[in-house]
Amino acid sequence: MPSRSLLFVLSALSILLFACSSAPPTPPSARHFADAKNNLQASDYKAALENLDATIKTTSDDTVRQQASLLRVALLTALADADQQIAEAYHLGAKQPPAQAQTGAFYNERSDYNNAARNYLMDAMQAELDQRGKLGPNPIAIQITYPGFTGGVDPGLAKIKSGILISDNERANTELQMDRNAFATILAALAGVNQDLNKGRELFDAGKVDVDSRVYLVAFSDSFLNIGAMFDTRGINEPDKFRTVNQVVRGNLDIAEKLLAAKPDKELESRVKKMEGDCDKCLKKLGA
Repeated sequence: MPSRSLLFVLSALSILLFACSSAPPTPPSARHFADAKNNLQASDYKAALENLDATIKTTSDDTVRQQASLLRVALLTALADADQQIAEAYHLGAKQPPAQAQTGAFYNERSDYNNAARNYLMDAMQAELDQRGKLGPNPIAIQITYPGFTGGVDPGLAKIKSGILISDNERANTELQMDRNAFATILAALAGVNQDLNKGRELFDAGKVDVDSRVYLVAFSDSFLNIGAMFDTRGINEPDKFRTVNQVVRGNLDIAEKLLAAKPDKELESRVKKMEGDCDKCLKKLGA
């Protein structure tokens, strides 16, 4: 006959198992969002994009959708920026004396990275277009682990610029660090501290960061224009894409102006005016 202590233990285990089995399951959107944040912490950016996209598609919580959408645009923008910088490094490297016997390899790499940058940028702008009309006076609070970044020029990138082809392993390391640096840069801009990556890390390490909708529009517009310069005649000369970038940014700035009219900020207003002038000049030149 079982002892009283054994019966007590069995009874407690039964209650615990019942409680676990009756607990509500974790919603798919919450699981995807948690996975995305873990992916970002691990610098697994491809998986992060997939989980952020899944979060946006499955969540019924507008706040979560807004946070996931912001992070997805930020990550796509960062990946576009990193690939464009690497493409430019190969372009510069191809002109250096050590590369004269292998310029074809340099230009092939440049083309591949430009193609990747183009795709990421177009996806980022479309994702931002889907969200910008929903922006209002309330900030978007995000909380993630700030990416590890490095100061100065990446060693692998420096070799490429000097006309040296690097190994696949070194190139993979360069890609990863450039992605981290670019992601840290756009997060700092969204936090309102521009290029100050140390301040950006300090803010994100402290907890939630409130992203001002006006800063959101200005920061992404600035990044889109910088990356989109690759489509100019001095780059890969794709005027249709160059026009699209400037049209998207011009629309962003119109919304930013309305938000600034309700809540003025002289520094942001100055940046908006500058970008508006640049966009209008570019669009006029392109016949838009």
